[in-house]
Amino acid sequence: MIELDIATVSVMTAVVVITAGILFIVETVLREDDAVGRIWSIAFLCGILAAISYAVWAFSPQTWGAVVIGNAAFVATSGFMWLGCRRFSNRSVGWAEAAVLVITLAAGAAVLIEGADGGGWAGTEIMFLGLILFPAAAALETLRGAFSGIRSSIALAMVFAIQSLYYLARLVVLLTAGPESETFLVWWGTIPTSILTIVLTIVVVVTASVLRAERAGLRGRRRLAAPGITFSGVLEPIWFERFLDDAVQRGASRDELVAVISTRIDDLDLMTTAFGESETESVRAAWNDAVRLHAPTQTWIGDDGTAGIVLCTVVESEDDARRLGAGLYRAIYSEIDGVEASVIPVVGIGVALSDRADRDARGLIDAARAAAAEAAVSDDIGVVVAR
Repeated sequence: MIELDIATVSVMTAVVVITAGILFIVETVLREDDAVGRIWSIAFLCGILAAISYAVWAFSPQTWGAVVIGNAAFVATSGFMWLGCRRFSNRSVGWAEAAVLVITLAAGAAVLIEGADGGGWAGTEIMFLGLILFPAAAALETLRGAFSGIRSSIALAMVFAIQSLYYLARLVVLLTAGPESETFLVWWGTIPTSILTIVLTIVVVVTASVLRAERAGLRGRRRLAAPGITFSGVLEPIWFERFLDDAVQRGASRDELVAVISTRIDDLDLMTTAFGESETESVRAAWNDAVRLHAPTQTWIGDDGTAGIVLCTVVESEDDARRLGAGLYRAIYSEIDGVEASVIPVVGIGVALSDRADRDARGLIDAARAAAAEAAVSDDIGVVVAR
């Protein structure tokens, strides 16, 4: 068996992180990407800085200043990944930026306080705390907002969750057994952590690139009107949720019933794999047009990920909402049939009514989406009303 030493593993980790980071950053520059890509690029730059710093320390332990930089940069890496996830969902990053800055500086300062005598594990507790909190927050972020309906985001959520849980366990072992204990060094030390870092880095760079491409496609098709750009009629998720929240509040004051109708086609990814992106785009365009043209005129229509389009409107009753959903169901299949697709996708229609929820926009959207998913797997029901 090959025995790995800390210096060798540190160099291996640095090579992987640097290569992955450079590829992502170069792609960001070539694509002239948006804020999400730039924030994640900063995260990769911090990761590169951390990997180089730890490699320097591994070969020259007396350069304890490398640990200061490495710890701070490592925390910043997770922090900026979280900020990128928040920006992906069009959520505020103001206070989050402050949190990242404070914990990053604290991680570096903790090493400075212990000084040269602190060794390679100086200030580790603060660093581990940041590596628990930021990935956990990022994992939660990838499960909501604009990430909803994008299946590849599950891989990113798993990476963040694994990182957070790993460093939580690592912190517990560090505090109970100590950094020099055999248990810590064998199972939670530098070598196993470096191997895990290599694996997670590869998954992150691939998944982040896919998510960025997904976002670019959606943004190109469905962003709000701007000079020189034709508005497609479909709102981005954050705007749809805000308009829906306002509609629900105004409807409640007048005892009006607001219906949220989710239309979903969950097998578009399989169609892309089997028949190519061109055919999938034709189906998506037909689906989009069917919803826009057959929905009531005074209706908000919003994007709900790559597999969903959601709309809200005022209805007289549940039967009225169900009839509207059934009309959309027929219209979507009629439009898709007109593009001569190689296979007819499965459509699901879900309805959520404001009198059956807590009058919360996010709750209505989630309920309608769940009902649509139920309808999609049903053999004889095209429209499901959320209970």
